Amino acid sequence: MRKIVYCLMFCLVGLALFAGPALAVDIKLAHEEITGGMEDLYAKNFKERVEKRLPDWNVEIYPVGVLGDAQDQAEQVMNGVINFDITCSNIGVFIPMIRIFAVPFVWSRDNAVNSKIMESSPALYEILGKAIDEKGMKLLSVFPEGWQIWSSNKPLKTPEDFKNLRIRVMADPLLAEVYKSYGANPQHVPYAEIYSALQLKQIDANIQPYFAHEEMSFYEQQDYMTNAFEIPFASAFVANLEWFNSLTPAEQEAVRLSATEAIAYIIEEGDKINEADKAKMLKERPNMIFYDLTDEERDKFVALATPSEKLFIEMAGPEGEKLLTELKKEIKTLEGK
Repeated sequence: MRKIVYCLMFCLVGLALFAGPALAVDIKLAHEEITGGMEDLYAKNFKERVEKRLPDWNVEIYPVGVLGDAQDQAEQVMNGVINFDITCSNIGVFIPMIRIFAVPFVWSRDNAVNSKIMESSPALYEILGKAIDEKGMKLLSVFPEGWQIWSSNKPLKTPEDFKNLRIRVMADPLLAEVYKSYGANPQHVPYAEIYSALQLKQIDANIQPYFAHEEMSFYEQQDYMTNAFEIPFASAFVANLEWFNSLTPAEQEAVRLSATEAIAYIIEEGDKINEADKAKMLKERPNMIFYDLTDEERDKFVALATPSEKLFIEMAGPEGEKLLTELKKEIKTLEGK
């Protein structure tokens, strides 16, 4: 009998040694920017943090174009083909309420206020989060990438300057209507094709944070950079909901903590990156004009853009109206402090 027990023990030990260490769990994370972009930096920081907490995880990062465009990636995370995605308002075709990030002149002029809202807003994480849940995704974080900057080959200080201006916007009908209200002719051009469209004079202007203008070399084809403090570019980090719910409580907590800590990292690094990239562009093109609209100039655009809030509510419904109302209250309260 003792021989049989020893034999069984020997076999079990042998099997354990043969099996070796536990196999790594491959996790797929897609985003909408090139390697080195702000979303890529967030993804890499999240990867580093979550892999420390969950050593058997191997997070594979897929930059823009590898798994398709923004809408392709959103569909893949909804269907569980990929685990995580970093996206923005251009998936409003699936979640109209996410177009809150395209409503102009809602956010504070104070970036510290906007960052705090994106880190912990009940309006975003509860109201918008519920809408994202309903599409099979889990909202884990929202983070800023800097103000959207107008680039052009002429000054853009008044709505008259926008008359018939062919300006590139994301595939978002709300953004298109905003720029039509200014008098522009908005154009959708895939992100990877913007440079050639500028070079071939197919479009006249572009809207991106400073870092995107620099890393994609869009600035080489434009003479002016104008900040209207109109819309901060915001990205949402989401997971497939069914997969996330299948994780253990410890795994879910590791994901949440890593996603939240990566917000603080990208907020701190983002401001530095945008300022550094602005300086790089100016060094490369010393004659380029960087201009911030005055309050008086900005107010003319605010007046024209106001109907976009009504359009957002028509697209997003009663819960969208609640989201907009609560978000404004949160921003006003923080500004008061």
